[in-house]
Formats: sequence, C-alpha cells, structure tokens
Amino acid sequence: MRTTLSSFLAVLMALVLISATATAGGGDRSGTAGADQLLVPVGARGIALGSSYSAGISGLNAIYFNPAGLAATKNSAEALFSHTSSFGDIGVDYAAVGAEFGGFGHLAFSVKSLSFGDIDLTDETSPDGTGATWSPTFVALGVTYARALTDRIRAGVSAYLVSEDMYRVSAATASFDIGVQYQGLAGVRGLGIGVTLRHLGGNVQYEGAGLTRRVDELDSKRDPQLLRIEAAGFSLPTSLELGVAYTRTLAELHNFTFAGSFENNNFITDQYRVGVEYSFRNFFFLRGSYNMAGDEPDNAFDEGAYEYDAAFGAGVNLDAGDLQIGVDYAYRHMKTFDGNHVITVNLGF
Repeated sequence: MRTTLSSFLAVLMALVLISATATAGGGDRSGTAGADQLLVPVGARGIALGSSYSAGISGLNAIYFNPAGLAATKNSAEALFSHTSSFGDIGVDYAAVGAEFGGFGHLAFSVKSLSFGDIDLTDETSPDGTGATWSPTFVALGVTYARALTDRIRAGVSAYLVSEDMYRVSAATASFDIGVQYQGLAGVRGLGIGVTLRHLGGNVQYEGAGLTRRVDELDSKRDPQLLRIEAAGFSLPTSLELGVAYTRTLAELHNFTFAGSFENNNFITDQYRVGVEYSFRNFFFLRGSYNMAGDEPDNAFDEGAYEYDAAFGAGVNLDAGDLQIGVDYAYRHMKTFDGNHVITVNLGF
C-alpha cells in the first residue's frame, strides 16, 4: 500500500510541477490562447458528465478526459465513433480505435475533425461578400499510450498533431496530454482520484499566402510592392485538472457514480464541475452534470468562455456475445446559443 501510494504521489508531484510553469500567470493571459479546437470534448458519456469524471472514465471514452483511463478498458480491442451537432453549422466528428498489446500496455489512435459549413468570402473591397465561399479545416490526429502500473494506478499520455487551415493561411503544432488515475483511495473501494495535464506544447503561429498584401505607396512612382505580414504567435490552452469520483453498488443491480473536478487554466478563470451517473445492471444509464466558474469573470471574454453549464445524457450497453455495443447520447446546454447534441457508438471486442 505504501509503495502504491508513493508511486502515485510521485507522478502527481511531477504533473503539478510541470503545470505550475504551463499555467503560470493565467489571470493575466485571458484570451491569449489559441487552438481552441483542443477544448472541444468528445464522447457522449464524458460530455453528459460535464467532463467531471477524469478520476474513473475508462476505455476510448477516456482519451480526451484522462488518457490513463484507456488502460481500464475491459475489452481487448475497441472502436468508437462520435458526432456532435453544435450551434450554427459547426459539427465535430471523432473516431478512435484501440487495443491491448500483452505486457506492453494499451495503444489507441484517434482523429477529431471540425466542420464549419460554407462561409462567405469577404475582403476590403467587398465587405458584403465576393460571391465565393470557403470553409476552415480543423483536425487533430492523436496517438495514446496507457498502462496499469499497479492494480490501483494507471498512467497514460496522448500526443496530437494539431492542424488549422483557414483561407490561405494555416498553422500546425504538437500537443500533449498526461494523466494518472488512482483507485481505492484510503482503502475505500470505489473511491478514486485522477490528475490530467492537458494541451501542453509550444507557441503556434499562422503562416501562408494570405498574410501577403499588395501595397501601393502614396506619392511614389514605384510599382506596387508586396508586404509580408508576420502573424503574432499564441500559446496552447494548457490546463491542469484534479478529479475525484466514488462509485457505490446496491443489490448488485444499481450503480451510482458521483464525480467532481477542479480545472486550473492558463487562459480563463478556473472551473468546478460535478456529475452523477446511474446505471441499472450495467445496461441502462442516466447522467447529469453542472459546470461553474471559480471566480466572477473579469472581462467579456471570460463571460463568453463559460457558455456551457448543465449537461444531460443516457445510454445503453448491449451484449452480443463477443461484441459489446454501447450507444450514448448527451445534450450540453449553452447560455447564448443552441445547445449541443452528441451521439456516440462504442464497439468492444
């Protein structure tokens, strides 16, 4: 027990020390982070629980919320497909596959793509539109490795190639998530804690032909010149999340999971989350959650950053012999815009 706890505390201390630098000055950096596509969660189960279940979420559903949870899957191989209909014409499509490789651990590959529909193209001379359209392309390709270090401790890391392509400009960078989960805290069965450090990486800068302008000099006989605009760099939205969860089983029929988490950010004020999940015979699930800001927003950006508050969802698990089929739905409320609808299908082999 002492060795297990010491190992977890060592990993926890390392994550805290890393995050201390990554999130330093968060209160003075509001609105300065980019690559917001990294903040878009995927998977109906985790979204319905308001991202609060980082301490115990498992399988491919765990990749975004805590990569350590990949090692907790009960299947030797999995596939997951998810679609989110957000406000406007924004859609989020996500797919992941993963498997256990003997004593090596668990390995998974994922891809997340955001679609925005057609956008009218405008310029300085045609502010109402040129008649042409364009659509941004935001993609994150990921690989996740997770392993159970002991019967109580799991650790995982995800590496992402993040790409953003807008009209004649683009940017790309690498991002990393690190997570640990500890089960049986203080000897209490069903009680666990989790730590996740998300979106760790360097600065990003847009480049491309769209940053080149043709300039006519006033009172000059020279031909128009090409002016190269250098875009300012931006940091990734790094955050550190601490989560706790407790699961209680009644009469071997009913499972209740209560989860909560605190997230410290380098780009907006901190967040608190609570969630609850009920399941009957591990077949039917009901979920609900609520998110709230730790402090009163300091500016309009912070107010806009907390569009999401309550979320709800349900799901079923179907046993088809060697194939386990999970179908989950989530609705995430937005204060200003229409809410998000999320549907996820999970296949376990």
